[in-house]
Amino acid sequence: MGFQRVFAMFFYGIGIDLIWSLPDTDTMFRSYFITGLRNLLKQKGYSLIKIIGLALGLSASLIIYLYIAEDLSYDTFHKNYPNIVRLLTIDSAEGVSSKLVGVTQPRLGPAAADELPEVITSVRFTGGGRLDLSYNDKPLKCEAAFRVDPTVFEVFNFPIVDGATTDVLNKPGSVAITQTLAKKIFGSENPIGKTLKLNQTTDLNVTAVLADVPKNSHLQFDMLYSLVPGQNEDGLRQALDTWQGIFCFTYLLLDKPADVAALNTKLKAISKKNNAYEFFTPVVQPLKDVHLQSKEILFETNANKSDALNIYVLSTIAILILVLAAVNFMNLVTARSTARAKEIGMRKVIGAIRTQLVAQHLVESILVTAIAALLAVAAVLVAIPLLNTTYQRFADVTVLMQTQSIMMLSALVVGVGILAGLYPAFVLSSFRPILVLKGSFKNSTGGIRLRKALVVLQFTISIALMVGTGIVYQQMRFIYTADLGYNREQVITLQLNNQNVANATTLKNELLHNPNIISAGTASNRMGQQPGRVTIYPDGVYNAETNIITSIMVADETFIPTMGIRIAEGRNFSLDYDDSLSMIINEEMARLLKWTDPVGKKIGLQNGANPADLTNYTVVGVAKDFHFATVRHKLEPMFLLYNKNNGALAVKAKAENMKATLAFIEDTWKKVNPGTTFEYAFLDEQFSNLYRNEQAFASMFTHFTILAMIIAGLGLFALSAFTAQQRKKEIGIRKVLGAGNGSILFKLSAEFVQLIIVAFALASVIAYFVMDKWLNDFQYSISIGAGIFILAGASSVIIALLTISFQALKAALSNPVDALRSE
Repeated sequence: MGFQRVFAMFFYGIGIDLIWSLPDTDTMFRSYFITGLRNLLKQKGYSLIKIIGLALGLSASLIIYLYIAEDLSYDTFHKNYPNIVRLLTIDSAEGVSSKLVGVTQPRLGPAAADELPEVITSVRFTGGGRLDLSYNDKPLKCEAAFRVDPTVFEVFNFPIVDGATTDVLNKPGSVAITQTLAKKIFGSENPIGKTLKLNQTTDLNVTAVLADVPKNSHLQFDMLYSLVPGQNEDGLRQALDTWQGIFCFTYLLLDKPADVAALNTKLKAISKKNNAYEFFTPVVQPLKDVHLQSKEILFETNANKSDALNIYVLSTIAILILVLAAVNFMNLVTARSTARAKEIGMRKVIGAIRTQLVAQHLVESILVTAIAALLAVAAVLVAIPLLNTTYQRFADVTVLMQTQSIMMLSALVVGVGILAGLYPAFVLSSFRPILVLKGSFKNSTGGIRLRKALVVLQFTISIALMVGTGIVYQQMRFIYTADLGYNREQVITLQLNNQNVANATTLKNELLHNPNIISAGTASNRMGQQPGRVTIYPDGVYNAETNIITSIMVADETFIPTMGIRIAEGRNFSLDYDDSLSMIINEEMARLLKWTDPVGKKIGLQNGANPADLTNYTVVGVAKDFHFATVRHKLEPMFLLYNKNNGALAVKAKAENMKATLAFIEDTWKKVNPGTTFEYAFLDEQFSNLYRNEQAFASMFTHFTILAMIIAGLGLFALSAFTAQQRKKEIGIRKVLGAGNGSILFKLSAEFVQLIIVAFALASVIAYFVMDKWLNDFQYSISIGAGIFILAGASSVIIALLTISFQALKAALSNPVDALRSE
């Protein structure tokens, strides 16, 4: 059975169901539906193209709608969502380009709760990283754990499914774990009251089991661990009471939505009253802005932050694709409307009035749109699970079942249907029947111009999206291939916990016995992780007005060569020297300090609570600049201090026999660190994960651009077929007069190519300004060159020619006798 026949039977069945579901009194609308179905089945090819093109456009728009709904749903499950804010700090010290950080003074939150009447309570988080746990000597990893104030359940709604419902984290060492972690550790055992071991030394008492954290929470964790200091945690107790440092993630619960400006002023006054550093200015961010308005923030809890600009871009793409599909639909309906001129004329002769004719066309148009919408929804239901995996997202198709979505889709169907049927409805219904029935009716100049304008609009959108896709691809390629100042290829990273750090050098030396391992080195953090910051005092001279803060890493003597970092001046750390008071700075640090000969200079670091109590370090080397964090942020001044054992181990291995090398690394780990879990990662994969949101955005952009080109191509294919049919007699006459197939092919194609060239000029201007703004969002970006525009223009012309050529060749190769027989 042919595809068109299946199509006809399917839609005929839908139409009959719709017709017989109407009341008996609605015979007029039954007639409209029957006529509409007959016209769909009469022109199966055109009907199929109209419906598929519109369905593709609607499905693309619905998919984008679901992903936007996902982004806008973050943290909305909290009962107090409108009244929760988090506190940030503006770090205005010299040496940092990324001024906004997600950590605050530890005392700021409790002080705000005590002193400000609009603040109901506060909660502080620390940590957020992975922890080594064990139960009955069985080791396992907790993927993400926070130490948190007991007030966390007063501020946030993380449901407790088992255990205590009050005073959950009031005691030192008490923990609440998620259902997934509970099952992973305890299986079918009841976890309440059980004791876990943290790093094989610290007892943790399970007091509650929480429901798994929703995916649309910016806070992601498996365990919450009481921030109440234990007996042996005097250091933590003192740290939580200080105003001089910033390390807590702080949230406030207010009695009403925040007046941000007023609250900022009050928090600044509290900070100043308690003699906090003046260059740390507290500011407020409403919870609703955390997911989409945090791209510039460092040191924060945001597990999967996105960017509001991406929302605007995707919304624009959705609208453009929908317009493209609607324009395609309008173009085809308008082009075919003249073929029904005699039908309209006959209806007028037998008494049809204009309003009936208008209603007939509008009902037909809405019917086609409704069928396309049903297909679009079905396509979305099938596609979303696959796309979620591809984009690493979690869009929920049940959103389409919500009242708001149903009303929106219904309005869309009616709106697009009316828009597409409006022109033929009013133009055709105004024809004089005598002219039509005499055969004097021709395409109007206005109708031809309208179709040309719609073709230009279609390809303007398509070409603009093509250019945008090319620029997004080039920017992502730039990020992945940029010279970061170090080599991440074939580097394996291992993370040691606090108890195992002392074994770092032993583990490194054992690994170097394998000939497949080229080198290994340890540092305080792996590349791509934002290191900490400290205040520095150049030349060891304390000055109360000096506020220079830079990033700090700690490394051993083999880390720099393992990572391929180059030394521009001086030397690397070495076992031949006592480097306990040595320092290596980067070139950006030398530029900041205006040092032309840095080696031998001294920099003081604060040692203790007294700012005047400094330890001086001697600069022994200057490293070439390298991106120790991500390229989202401007490269900043930083320095390295020497330490023999550090928590992040980087292993440079040969590409050959990687499986055997990894097995050797695991065996060595278990020998050096018995009773702990072994995990590894490749640095280049970790680097890619840092940009997964950008990569997902690039994939979306590419996929929807391809879809837009398919929709435009379908419309152009049908329109070129119609044009060839309209000019059938003209082509026959030209062939009789001696015109060759090539000249006829050129004649039929030239008109469309000219329209596409006009569309290319318009699209280039629009795409340049939009994508230039998008690139401004990156600290390091490509320059927009002419090449991508030329490629997009040439591709669109080639696609158009391939689309048109089938119909043009068919017309050129036809027998002129068939075209002229009726003359």
